[in-house]
Amino acid sequence: MYKLYWSAGGANMVVHALLREIGADVEMINIDIHKGDQRSAAYLKLNPHARVPTLVYDGDKVIYESAAITQFLAERHPESGLAPLPGHPDRGAYLQWMVYLTNTLQEATMHYWHNDNFIDGADEQAKLKAHSQQRIAKIAQFLDDHLAAKGPYLCGGKFYACDYFLAMLARWTRLMANPLHQWPHLNKLIRAALDRPAYRRMLEEEGIDQPV
Repeated sequence: MYKLYWSAGGANMVVHALLREIGADVEMINIDIHKGDQRSAAYLKLNPHARVPTLVYDGDKVIYESAAITQFLAERHPESGLAPLPGHPDRGAYLQWMVYLTNTLQEATMHYWHNDNFIDGADEQAKLKAHSQQRIAKIAQFLDDHLAAKGPYLCGGKFYACDYFLAMLARWTRLMANPLHQWPHLNKLIRAALDRPAYRRMLEEEGIDQPV
């Protein structure tokens, strides 16, 4: 039994989709960030950083950070086939992409959406926001070139949790000047995620009507 603390469209999207694909028994607990639920004393005991997602498992064990939860769940449920285990030929590439996505692409999206966390002053924040769009475009081209050469998925011919992670981050770019779905091979991967019943169920349950 799991408990997932989530907020619609947040970094919980990938975890939510994984839980549905795994078929796990899970209690979904909505954190209304607009009301400040993430700063409540009860939630801060679980996640002192006041962010989503947070996963509770085995009664009282807690893990946060979406990339960590993603890897934890995919490996805890190997029957899902969503992560190559140690010894598998795809293992190195899978770990590389999980870290790359959260360290590089997700960081760049944070510079766009939450630039006030990184720098003070409206003018400087606007510059950081503009720069983030340029950086994301370069990352998108890099990823699209990789998929063209070695795709259709990040690790080749098998869909893994890292592909779910990329689909989630792609959605975060939908209002930017150059959203990720404009690149053809990225768009193909995103559509593959959208075709999976677990991902569609996650979107429905989170009330997301703009998947890209």
